[in-house]
Amino acid sequence: MKNWIKGNLESFKWIALNTKGYFKAIFVITGLGVLTSLAGVASAIISKNIIDNAVNGNIQNLIFFGIAFCCIILFYMGSNGALTIITVRTEENFCNNLRLSLYKKFSMSQWTDTSKYHSGDILTRLTSDIDAISNGVINVLPSIISLGVQLIAAFSTLLHYEPSLAYFAIIFVPFTIVMSRIWASKLKNLHKKIQESEGSYRSFIQESVENMTIVKAFQLEEKNVGVITNLHNNLLFWVTKRAKTGVIANLVLASGYWISYIITFGWGTWRLASKAISFGTLTAFLQLVGQVQGPFLGLSRTFPQIISTLASAERLMELEKLELEKRNQILNCTEDAGVKLQEVYFSYNKDDCVLNNVSIDIKPGEIVALTGPSGEGKTTIIRLLLALLKPDKGSVYFTLSNGEEHEASASTRELIAYVPQGNTLFSGTIGDNIRNGNPQASDDEIISAAKTACAWEFIEKLPDGLNTVIGENGLGLSEGQAQRVALTRAIVRKAPILILDEATSALDMDLELRVLEGIKSIVPARSCFVITHRHSALKICSKVYNLKDGFIDKAN
Repeated sequence: MKNWIKGNLESFKWIALNTKGYFKAIFVITGLGVLTSLAGVASAIISKNIIDNAVNGNIQNLIFFGIAFCCIILFYMGSNGALTIITVRTEENFCNNLRLSLYKKFSMSQWTDTSKYHSGDILTRLTSDIDAISNGVINVLPSIISLGVQLIAAFSTLLHYEPSLAYFAIIFVPFTIVMSRIWASKLKNLHKKIQESEGSYRSFIQESVENMTIVKAFQLEEKNVGVITNLHNNLLFWVTKRAKTGVIANLVLASGYWISYIITFGWGTWRLASKAISFGTLTAFLQLVGQVQGPFLGLSRTFPQIISTLASAERLMELEKLELEKRNQILNCTEDAGVKLQEVYFSYNKDDCVLNNVSIDIKPGEIVALTGPSGEGKTTIIRLLLALLKPDKGSVYFTLSNGEEHEASASTRELIAYVPQGNTLFSGTIGDNIRNGNPQASDDEIISAAKTACAWEFIEKLPDGLNTVIGENGLGLSEGQAQRVALTRAIVRKAPILILDEATSALDMDLELRVLEGIKSIVPARSCFVITHRHSALKICSKVYNLKDGFIDKAN
């Protein structure tokens, strides 16, 4: 019990902290909800007076209370309209800002931690889980407060008219509290199971869509349909189980409402038959008992939503606990920079040493090649240079022309322009993709970089030139064209160090040499680290390192 309270208290604190900027809007939403609840109690009292005055033939009072009743209805309609608009705007802003905050946190966290999560799972957390918290904070919480006000107002009014009925109406409150505690943990665990299942379901569909070419080439359509069906059945199992649990909980809690209503109806009709109360009073009794028991019924329905909110908060708190990358300082991009790896050891697990006493020295302006069989650790070296990984032993640092040395970190990425393997373009225009390397680049700078990468020769022939829209993963361009756009993106960055990871693999030999010669002719000269399997690229390199079995051999 103590751990349960402590865990939920942490979730409440986290939610409150992230809701801080929306207190005013939530206060307005809550206030409108409270006024609407009070209007419901007032309508019960007014309807009693309307019926009693109608029975007694008091036309003047009947007109007065009739006008009051119409005003209550108009207020109810207007407040509901305003409440809807304010709630929708607040929800949208809350979701977007929390999503941006968590995305920023995730994107700036250690790569070794973030890479453990599947993109589909992260997407589920940034959508479904945030939606659950938004609903809890902006809908459920104000609803609980307004229901509480309605309960107090209705109970007080009923207590004034008929104390015995007021006590009957709340007799099941302890039972409601006990049952809520019993189902709390179960509903929370079920919500987590659903979110995890939805993450797996969404992840598989996402990967399948992203790799549709492979799906078709290997005729995996039917197989994938089967996998998706199984994943959906698993999701459906947990959704159904939570629904059944919720239905049982609501039925048990709602039984108190109907028992109280039956007692009230029986008591009221007996009192009416004995002429102890009027028709109007009986009408008020039925409405007020409903407004005493209604909040309990409403609270029982919001209870699963509260549990879902807390469970989703725990899943998002997990992301917030990720360790941020260290950013030592902001570097001013220099014209010259070199790279040194000194006696670097690295392994992904204790039994498998990927890099064994590796040393590489790239002087400012040098073009250095790294060759070797696939799977020997060339990509690992790139990750070390990008500070995505840290060496187990040894050091990786950058040397600047002013004599400064900086250990590889998130800050030193400012010195690097990177062209990874494969198609790494985004949907949008070609110009937008290139400007990802340098958002402030002018069209002239982009054209100059594109000419260096031999990309301008096909871009200028496109109907819309740089404004040509391409699809996801560069859809609409050939692999060779996509590589040249990626090269242009790196060149326009104007970073002193250029890392090319099989960046010309889709080009023919002549075009590859033209691109590499273009890079070599850049002024001021870039330090270039080329990973390649093609011997044609070695012609422009001043040094060639060969990586095999974790060891480095210098070829020249």
